[in-house]
Amino acid sequence: MPLVFPSRAEWAILAAAALVFAFGADALWPAAGVSADRQAPPPGASGRFAPTQEEWAGLATERVETRVFRPQEIAEGNIAIDDDLTTPVFSPYSGRVAQLIAKLGDKVEHGAPLFAVEATEFVQAANDLIAAVAALKTARAQLTQAEINEKRAHELYLAKGGALKDWQQSQTDLAAAQNTARSAETALAAVRNRLRILGKGDREIAALEAQPTQKLEPLTIVTAPIAGIVTQRQVGLGQYILSVTSGGSAPVYTIGDLSTVWLIANIREADAARMRVGQAVEVTVPAHPGRIFKAKLSWIASGIDKDTRRLPVRADVENPDGALKPMMFASFKIITGEAMAAPSVPQSAIVYEGDTARVWVAHDDRTIESRQVTTGQTSDNMVEIREGLSPGETVVTRGTLFIDRAGGTG
Repeated sequence: MPLVFPSRAEWAILAAAALVFAFGADALWPAAGVSADRQAPPPGASGRFAPTQEEWAGLATERVETRVFRPQEIAEGNIAIDDDLTTPVFSPYSGRVAQLIAKLGDKVEHGAPLFAVEATEFVQAANDLIAAVAALKTARAQLTQAEINEKRAHELYLAKGGALKDWQQSQTDLAAAQNTARSAETALAAVRNRLRILGKGDREIAALEAQPTQKLEPLTIVTAPIAGIVTQRQVGLGQYILSVTSGGSAPVYTIGDLSTVWLIANIREADAARMRVGQAVEVTVPAHPGRIFKAKLSWIASGIDKDTRRLPVRADVENPDGALKPMMFASFKIITGEAMAAPSVPQSAIVYEGDTARVWVAHDDRTIESRQVTTGQTSDNMVEIREGLSPGETVVTRGTLFIDRAGGTG
């Protein structure tokens, strides 16, 4: 059989196949997605990547700068009323609510009227007071007369003009008058104490003692015991309420001083060991963006909450203008240590892969390299770099995801 030699075209195909087998597809055409005019990294620049001019146009870089960072823990919580500056107001009288004067959210001064109640209990006590005053007046008059009678009987007996039994009877009458006067004084003191329990002061009681019974009105005003903001009102118009002495257990109003409020929050168990009473806290709320409220950690729970597995904490927040309202959502930073200077980069420069953080470092020869870093605190969108970068180096801050794909690290 005669030999058949390959044609020139067939020799070319065989040669190309041999190149692919020996060196791979890159021997004939550029890798997919990588521009053919990209420059190779300089000698010895292991792990570097050289973007093309067009790729550089889509990147942004910033120099690594030194920044002061404060060790802090960031968490979330809610604004609450300071219980130490809050007073529940109970009705000193039983009766039907006839008027609601103070409304929820009102600012009231000490002694300002809150509500009016038809207090039959108070009217009865006032009537008892007037009766006790009258009884004491009568008893004292009888005592005065008994003292006069005893003195006269004694003088007559000494002058031989009176009988012994008359003097002895006058002594008995005097002792009875003294007992009656003491009983009247005790009864009056008891009624006065009843009125004090009902919320009346000594001046009001003195005025009642001089007031005729027919001028007493059952409508009684209950006033604020402290100055502050009405934070709760738990009574309605026409509602019958009980006094504390009659078994009433729920406050009618609650008044709070909101110049200081509480921040109630829960801290992660891993951060619990760094919490200390007195640590500075910076609080922000969505209602006042950009404003920072100063606070101090005032209470730390003795143990971890069994349901949330977090540590309850509380901070006292300064609120001089009342901008913070109860139940507002709040974010806060607890300063847990001394401020320290460290290299920093924008958050946009960090590429996270699970628990690993990397940055792209740009070099003067227009190459970039991927470098693993150890991050720390974050403040104002700047990230503390504890290991991996030095001040003065340059990092890519825009286009990092593109570089990951083009550089083959993604």
